Amino acid sequence: MTPGRYQRIRFAQSARPLALAVSLLALGGASLLVTSAALAQHDSVVATLHNLSVTGPGEIRAVRETQICKFCHVPHNAIEPVPLWGHALSQAQYETAEITTPDGVREPAPQPDGSSRLCLSCHDGTVALGDVAGEARPIAMRTADRLRPGRRGFLGTDLSGSHPISFVVFETHPDEVPLHHDSILRPLSAITSDPDVKLDAAGKMQCTTCHDPHSDRFYQEGTVPRFWVKPSVSEVCLTCHAFR
Repeated sequence: MTPGRYQRIRFAQSARPLALAVSLLALGGASLLVTSAALAQHDSVVATLHNLSVTGPGEIRAVRETQICKFCHVPHNAIEPVPLWGHALSQAQYETAEITTPDGVREPAPQPDGSSRLCLSCHDGTVALGDVAGEARPIAMRTADRLRPGRRGFLGTDLSGSHPISFVVFETHPDEVPLHHDSILRPLSAITSDPDVKLDAAGKMQCTTCHDPHSDRFYQEGTVPRFWVKPSVSEVCLTCHAFR
């Protein structure tokens, strides 16, 4: 192949994506490409505030620790076998929001369990962020050693003003819901068929029903919460709730 022909082929190949880019720009596709790149970047825990290593993007991060997964997971001698959980668990008792039982009784939700208990091991503020299995002492952190009142992500032990968690979502029928309730649960089959909003293996609503701890691609300050599993708040709410 002559040099001239090789150069013409290279130009033709490089011209295709250039022409495509120009077409997308003309159609307003540039913003779509930028948005897609931003979503992809935050679709990894590495780019989220849950990366507490020295490379983390948040103000709270380790002084020297470079391992990212270590703050939550360990390969051996896990505190909770699934999901190889390595962060020390809180021993707190929580004030919980009320739920309506299948018998129509209003009572406090159960104490957090499952994945919610794991989330609260950092977010209730009673355990050091660097208190992980296999370490003689907690990993040294910059700015703060634990979450405290007034700091982003702090939930405390009073959960009574938050959506209830760790309760079994049961099947309900509209004619069984008191008339003063504006919101009713959608059919359980509709809830469990959603690909993003997931109950746990026991059919319970947990923190991870609405939040994905490994991805923060939909976050918008003041609009969409951190680690949300859908692009808008209402899309998550309407997975489980119907309004009349």
